[in-house]
Amino acid sequence: MHVIDIHFHVVPPLLVEALRRGDFKGVIETDRSRDIEWFVFTAPPGVPVEPETELEECAYVPELILKALDERHLTAAAISPPPELFAYWLEPETGVRFTRLVNDGMAALALQHPDRFIPLATLPMQDVPAAVAELERAVLQLGMRGAAICTHVNDIDLDDARFAPVFACAEKLGVPVFLHPQNSGDMRRLKDMHLWNTVGFPFETALTASRLIMGGVFERFPGLNVILAHGGGYFPYQVARLDHAYGKRAKLREGLPHRPSYYLRNIYCDGLLHDPLSLQFLIDRVGADHVVLGCDYSFGMGTATAVKSLRELGLPAAQERAILGGTLARLLKIESKQSQVLEKVQS
Repeated sequence: MHVIDIHFHVVPPLLVEALRRGDFKGVIETDRSRDIEWFVFTAPPGVPVEPETELEECAYVPELILKALDERHLTAAAISPPPELFAYWLEPETGVRFTRLVNDGMAALALQHPDRFIPLATLPMQDVPAAVAELERAVLQLGMRGAAICTHVNDIDLDDARFAPVFACAEKLGVPVFLHPQNSGDMRRLKDMHLWNTVGFPFETALTASRLIMGGVFERFPGLNVILAHGGGYFPYQVARLDHAYGKRAKLREGLPHRPSYYLRNIYCDGLLHDPLSLQFLIDRVGADHVVLGCDYSFGMGTATAVKSLRELGLPAAQERAILGGTLARLLKIESKQSQVLEKVQS
């Protein structure tokens, strides 16, 4: 049986080389003047981007990434860059060039290790026509298996009509969209105690999932599949509250023929919850066939024991197989031939 992870951040070596050359000087650079190498971002005023983030070798050295897969008992991982590298704040022309480089690098990494890496495309969402074109290029030419995007685009919510062409394209191509949170708006109450991550990220995910449902995105694109990070944030725990509001507020029913929980069929969640009770609740709430593995490599808020934690629940064999990799194999269209290769690697 092959074991696949959806939430696995890597930085393609091709991108690291380009940044070290200064290809994006003045906007995204690397700083090697200190003991640890850093990404340095120069965003316009008011853009909620951390000015720098550590660039660790474990994120871009293939041998270290492969070692991490083995240590986590993973056959393969769907790889995507850290959300800082979505870089929606870049000017559209620069953003398209940057995104294409990221995707070329991800595809090259997957080509070198096709049995271990399943690449997800990054999209220049600040330029919707370019995002559609890049998704088509990534899937049809580079062989990428889905997309990874942020929960908002420069503070604009994903249910905004301007982003409909991206979701239409994903539906047409039959590829899933992995949503990764990034904070937005007024951050004053989240700045300390690491709350921007521990509370802010789950909130962002819950808000975006709720808006996609209530905004009619899944009604308009019934074949669209979205995967939520961090156990779906607070969304699975409170979806019944959306149902209750739907029944009480006539305006919420306009253009939405089904109650919100109906659209759980379009939503999948990784199991990154750090707690067996929470993980069991998630499985019970959305169904074992809608929960997938998520390690959140290579960050400290991730886990190296996702497989072990799942197996300790003692789920029925069919449910365990679905979560460990069966569902992702279906969503990511891992062909039977590749599945056989994955099984050999795992054994």
